[in-house]
Amino acid sequence: MRNKKVHLLHASPLVLFGALASAGFTTTVHAGFGGPAIQASHVSDSVTDNLNGTFDYGYTVHNDGVPGFDGGENFIEPIIRDWELPYFGDAGITDIISPVGWDWAIETIGTENLATGWEGVAAWQDPSDPFYFGDDSPFTDVTQVLHWYTNDPILFGIYTGFEGINFLGGFGFTAAFDETAAPYQASWFNLPIQSGDPAFPLGGIPASPSAVGPTIPEPETLALMTFGLVGWSAARKKRKTDN
Repeated sequence: MRNKKVHLLHASPLVLFGALASAGFTTTVHAGFGGPAIQASHVSDSVTDNLNGTFDYGYTVHNDGVPGFDGGENFIEPIIRDWELPYFGDAGITDIISPVGWDWAIETIGTENLATGWEGVAAWQDPSDPFYFGDDSPFTDVTQVLHWYTNDPILFGIYTGFEGINFLGGFGFTAAFDETAAPYQASWFNLPIQSGDPAFPLGGIPASPSAVGPTIPEPETLALMTFGLVGWSAARKKRKTDN
């Protein structure tokens, strides 16, 4: 098993907490949280080669946010309520699993799904996003996402360490390809999304057909291939003549 940890930690002042109070959530403001709330996350991952052409992927989502205030007297705790990875139908993704209180759906980018909280946006496709992979990246053109979500973020959402454990594991799937770095995005209860880059099954050989087009040899490589074919043909004719 290979374990790898990649992370994102960009922060900004954000607002959250009013809905928590209306839902019956209470908390105690601890000393030291006098500034604005900070929204930040990362995803740690593990990839296991099953030695049969498949790989098991496991993910743990970490809430690295910091509780704070909204500029007034409202205390805010950033809570992760859903997150997404790109989805390719030919990546051989099967056996998708979710932790208790969470579910998953294959969503279409550009189409909202109110039932799951999917807003239709893949932030990594925006050239201004820190994890934009470029115009030629398969992640820029992907049309679907694997969306994990909870419909009860108060009970099952991923909180900051302020109220206890600040991470949640149990996300994963089996896929037909080895890992490469790929974008993800985390969505927050009443807060904007953020993106990052955990392991994703598009690495290795062969590549996913929808991710990588046919390889065109460079001119030097093409010349060597042509030269080799001509030599092979000449040698074959010579053998026939000798016989």
